[in-house]
Amino acid sequence: MLKTLLVCDDSTGANASAILLNKIKFKTLSAINQHVLPNYDGFDALAVSTDSRAVEANVAKARVLEVLKQFENEEVSVLNKRIDSTLRGNMGAELEAFKEVFPKRKIAIVPAFPKSGRICLNGQVYVNGVSLEHTDVAKDPKMPIFTSDAYKLFKKQFSGSLTNIYKKEYQDISNFKKLITDSFYAFDGVIFDAETNEDIDLISKLLVEQNISVITVDPGVFTFYYTRAKIKQTQDPKKYLYLVGSVTDTTFNQLTYVKNQDVFDIIPLNPIELLDEDKIFDISVKITDRIRKSSFNHIVISTFDLDNRVILDLFKISKEKHIEVDEVSKIINLSLAKIAKYVIENIGIKAIFSSGGDTTLSFLLDNDAKGIELIDEVMPLCVYGKVVEGKFSGLPIITKGGMIGNQDAYLLISEYFEEETNE
Repeated sequence: MLKTLLVCDDSTGANASAILLNKIKFKTLSAINQHVLPNYDGFDALAVSTDSRAVEANVAKARVLEVLKQFENEEVSVLNKRIDSTLRGNMGAELEAFKEVFPKRKIAIVPAFPKSGRICLNGQVYVNGVSLEHTDVAKDPKMPIFTSDAYKLFKKQFSGSLTNIYKKEYQDISNFKKLITDSFYAFDGVIFDAETNEDIDLISKLLVEQNISVITVDPGVFTFYYTRAKIKQTQDPKKYLYLVGSVTDTTFNQLTYVKNQDVFDIIPLNPIELLDEDKIFDISVKITDRIRKSSFNHIVISTFDLDNRVILDLFKISKEKHIEVDEVSKIINLSLAKIAKYVIENIGIKAIFSSGGDTTLSFLLDNDAKGIELIDEVMPLCVYGKVVEGKFSGLPIITKGGMIGNQDAYLLISEYFEEETNE
């Protein structure tokens, strides 16, 4: 699945930004025609050139919209508006397109490429120590630059609210964190100073650490560091995910038993909502955010609420939706699988547990797995293994039926996971 999407106003910029991601072993693809994108299956990053730097603002926005609307329902982890390192082009108009398609994401602007002499200090952009408006860029016949003030250049075509955070604020990390949080709460976007790659690395880590969902805006370096920070976060997981699609009394009693054991965070889902495909993405985002903030390492996602147990009338639902009874169950389990996939892709997990054959099958098939390498028996009729092939090949997994095990089954499984995966 695509991890990073870069929308660039020219092809050389697309190539320059995308190639940086190869340093973190991304497989990258640069597309030269936003109208007909190449097949990007198997690629980690896609850079799309809209060839929009020198066109009218409304044309530039339309071209960016054309690209973004193809991805508005995809779960791309990092979204980037690649800008020229000397801030030429229709930056504000193109950000309008991003804001329109992804209104829930904030905008993080780092107009710097330190190793190429481009820095931002006190909101002013310099090229090799010279203010932007005093460089050759100012004489560009198509896109002359009359100021080095990044705020003024972005606001020229952008209707959203922006603010600056200057480097002097970076010295006290605690205050810097708070300033970032407060700024993104009050404004649509923040323009960050950056004199060095270390500055950019720090900004990236703090944004990821604070779970601020942003659109990266830069000439390439910031997107590299931000993507690397996101990937590192998912590659060093501490949490275990439990998918519970079984509604048996045994499962209900097992979860009730561990509810107050201070080991599990049990997150109930409304199974009716799982039948609505349009709601799955928003549910996935909310669940992922809760898991990321949870103090528990063992997370249960269940299709029933322990405090308000409701067993669906599948026959009634099948009549209302004009589908087979078995299809109702399959839709719920597939939705559960898609939520799990989003969680794993965005925060990572150490291992997964699945209760119920249909739940297990949906998770494996939806992620192109071919099977499970069987390694051990955790308890009678409950096995430990690793996913074979597919998106999560090698992921440790425990499976059991909904009617298997005593009331302490989930505690035993959690202990097994901790011992096996921490060796």
